[in-house]
Amino acid sequence: MSLTIRPLEEADVDAAEKVRRLAFGTYFGLSDPLSFSGTARLVESRRRIWPDGALVAEKDGAILGVAISSRWGRLGLFGPLAVHPEHWRGGLAHSLLEASMPVFDCWRCSAVALFTFPASLTHIGLYQRYGFWSRSLTAIMSRPVTVPSPVPQARSLSAMSAAEQQDAIAQCAALTDRLYGGMDLRDELASVIAHPTSDAIVLNEGSTIAGFVICHFGPHSETDTGSVYAKFAMARPGPNAARDFQRLIDAVNDFAHRNNATKVNTGVNMGAMEAYRLMMAAGFRTALHGIAMHRPWIDIYDRPDVLALEDWR
Repeated sequence: MSLTIRPLEEADVDAAEKVRRLAFGTYFGLSDPLSFSGTARLVESRRRIWPDGALVAEKDGAILGVAISSRWGRLGLFGPLAVHPEHWRGGLAHSLLEASMPVFDCWRCSAVALFTFPASLTHIGLYQRYGFWSRSLTAIMSRPVTVPSPVPQARSLSAMSAAEQQDAIAQCAALTDRLYGGMDLRDELASVIAHPTSDAIVLNEGSTIAGFVICHFGPHSETDTGSVYAKFAMARPGPNAARDFQRLIDAVNDFAHRNNATKVNTGVNMGAMEAYRLMMAAGFRTALHGIAMHRPWIDIYDRPDVLALEDWR
């Protein structure tokens, strides 16, 4: 049978997740590659939000590769892309990329971004063939959960009424639009609200929102057992942005403490240098460097004045 690139169905999730773990665990040289990322269920989580962006490569009834495309409004995100190690350099990655790029055209994305490994000439070269070009390093950071750090201005979206949620999510979309025109995380926010243990936290300043953070936690989320994953956060630009950014860090730590987590994981683009320095000052340390690649090669929101967290893995 020939290779088939097709949509990832719900019945394929476990096999696709296994390929993802095996591919990245092998790349990082783990003695047990399938232990990569612990209990995180990234393929399941992202396919649930964007089923039309999830593809698999299948041959002779076996899933050999997976590619996930996500959408934050007009900003498209590509990845993860994973191929079974026995089929590396066999053209599967090209086939999955070739099939994935039209998805972003259908979504009318004005830019697409991804995370890859700066030391891998193979990865960099592969993505360059599809119009992606390297920008700033991304620091994947973590910190142990500390003592409770309640933030009076912080509110959980899952604890709000439906009307309050609708207003808060609309304000969050207005904030992200200021980072990059048309950027919108409504789908991500709706997903974590619906998840029984994950959540999104907003900072209230009167009737307006000064920032928000998306936190993954618990089974079937995008993070391992015992950790909280701050997938995205931003503070409203302005004179109080640094203060609000610190409040968001404290709110994540408090959320993690209340849920008996031991570690907070996140990422920060080092083009946003002030955010990186504030994370260092807050005790976060870098475990891995990735690199952001953009198509086209434009500033999305990797700017020194931006106080945001992101992790596009």
